[in-house]
Amino acid sequence: MTTPLDQMTNPAQSVLQGQRLRDELIQSSRHSPLATIVTDARAENVIIAANEAFERLSGYAESDVIGQNCRLLSGVATCPTSRALLRQAIEAGRPAFVTLVNYRKDGHAFHNAVMIAPVYDEGGLLSFFIGTQLKVDGELKDVGTAKAKLAVLTPQQLKVLAHMARGMRHAEIAKNLCLSIKTIKMHRGALVHRLGVQTSTEAIRIAVEAGL
Repeated sequence: MTTPLDQMTNPAQSVLQGQRLRDELIQSSRHSPLATIVTDARAENVIIAANEAFERLSGYAESDVIGQNCRLLSGVATCPTSRALLRQAIEAGRPAFVTLVNYRKDGHAFHNAVMIAPVYDEGGLLSFFIGTQLKVDGELKDVGTAKAKLAVLTPQQLKVLAHMARGMRHAEIAKNLCLSIKTIKMHRGALVHRLGVQTSTEAIRIAVEAGL
């Protein structure tokens, strides 16, 4: 494993690894069913990629947001406390989940369930953040109800759903959980059935509501 000291003594390798990680994250975001952005933690956390689901949710084209901060979705009704929670998580390099009012490019407000997750490079240095977003109907006040729904899932199904909620593809989930892609698909189908929903997106929404 590459250490931070190795990266300082071999900057060319560090740059190459960073570019490879960047490319992998961006490519992964393109296939996510959730509105997903990738930000660069090494450059004031500006947006470096946004997928089509994000464009549909926000009304912004990817070219509109590249180099911008996620604050461009905020407005007068955006909760300062929720924004502060996200800011603190980013500064600490840890994941976070909040629900807040955001604004589309056309000015229309919507309740947005936002989950951010840090991505560290091979040397353990914070490099990027993945941000996933989901429009919700009204504010999420009853998190307990969503958590209760998840109680019907097995521990393995919960792990798979948690990865799905972060916008990961089957191949990525399989790699992280040391399972085959076929097994991941099997768990996905089973958890959708157990939750009594019709699609993976609906299952993801329950996961987001529960803060999974």
